Amino acid sequence: MASSASSQPGGTFEAGVAQAMVAVLASPRFIFRDEEVEPVRPGQVDPFIDEFSLASRLSYFFWSSMPDDELFRLAGRGELRAQLGTQVARMLADKRSSEFISNFTGQWLEARDISNVQISPFAVYLREHPDPGVEKAIDTFRRLNRVAEERRTPEEKEAFSNARKAFFTLIRSPKAQLTDGLRESMRRETEMVFAYVIKEDRSLSELIESNYTFLNEDLAKHYGIPGVAGPQMRKVMLPADSPRGGVITQGTVLAVTSNPTRTSPVKRGVFILDAILGTRPPPPPPNIPALEDAASPEKLRTMTLRENLALHATNKTCAACHSRMDPLGLALENFNAMGMWRDAEMNRPIDPGGRLITGETFSNVRELKHILATSHLRDFYYCITEKMLTYALGRTLDYYDVETVDHIVEQLEASGGRSSVLLQGIVNSAPFQQRRQTGTRQFADGASSEPSLLTANNDHPHEDPR
Repeated sequence: MASSASSQPGGTFEAGVAQAMVAVLASPRFIFRDEEVEPVRPGQVDPFIDEFSLASRLSYFFWSSMPDDELFRLAGRGELRAQLGTQVARMLADKRSSEFISNFTGQWLEARDISNVQISPFAVYLREHPDPGVEKAIDTFRRLNRVAEERRTPEEKEAFSNARKAFFTLIRSPKAQLTDGLRESMRRETEMVFAYVIKEDRSLSELIESNYTFLNEDLAKHYGIPGVAGPQMRKVMLPADSPRGGVITQGTVLAVTSNPTRTSPVKRGVFILDAILGTRPPPPPPNIPALEDAASPEKLRTMTLRENLALHATNKTCAACHSRMDPLGLALENFNAMGMWRDAEMNRPIDPGGRLITGETFSNVRELKHILATSHLRDFYYCITEKMLTYALGRTLDYYDVETVDHIVEQLEASGGRSSVLLQGIVNSAPFQQRRQTGTRQFADGASSEPSLLTANNDHPHEDPR
């Protein structure tokens, strides 16, 4: 193809190479992971993928890359399927498994977004250190800044100068910052906790409630945890009364579920419903007013977020979903938009207590985490199984995957939630090892009419979310 294109009148070597590249990039074998299947066995409806395809599924699941020599060697001998347990352990121990850790936590817990989330330290500081004089100066500065200097009266010029001094003095005053280094430490905390649970075969419930986390000195100071020195991230046992431990109180989750100027109990509640309980609420209906429009700016300054949410939810259209989201999100209100602990906001004490729609009551985030890790542990098993199976297959789940998810959850409950049971359950499952046939009739002797690439099975094309 390349030589024929370059030999045409006016053709060049570069044009020939370009034509060849177009053919490669347009090929289904380049766009999709092309998988072959073994002959259908007697009594079997959907065939197993061949061992080279299984090696590819394993490597893209755990390494986000192609198989290595050992996987190819075992696949060539037809021995890979019989050694899945050994190979999964080997692949997790390999440094390339860091791709699975970072990609899955980035997708499931949105940890990858921490580097870009926009949080205003100035706005966060003002909510926790309100000063009527400063607020008045800011209003004056913003109002007069819209007036051309030559049109200001002498009194306005003096008021603008005084307001400008107060405004910039406050901006330059020391305050907590969400630095690049701190963001990186938060992301690594999330990844290291997940890696520890997976590689040490811990109970998955520790992702909700645990007495440890991974910190360095900067992150420990940000969290208010003493006794951690140096830049190295390491496992730290938390004080008995610490609100930390578990993913929902990590800086990554707390920051990415906040607004630029304040926390967002709604976003945080939606996150817990989606990432922990697997029951994401529907999107809000159109034409619903913003939370800040529930009251006048003057009244908002005197209200807590809990009071603002309660006023917003008087709209019956809003109340149904907010009754599910708000108690979960408000339980995290002691953590500001940068993930730091605080006891008050706008000079009002924070009330993190609440009642779930399932009836359980709690007075703080520690009690909420315990409820989630006990009374709703089965919900979490279902949620993380669905999330990880989706990741492993590179597609969304469908009705025919329900039996697989149910079976894995039963195994998790019987094992106390061991992470190895989840991983082995996925790699041994029918969706992972077989290919669903929808475009052809399969016969016991392996003969079949050849289906097209796009209709051969519901596992393809692989829309890999990584």
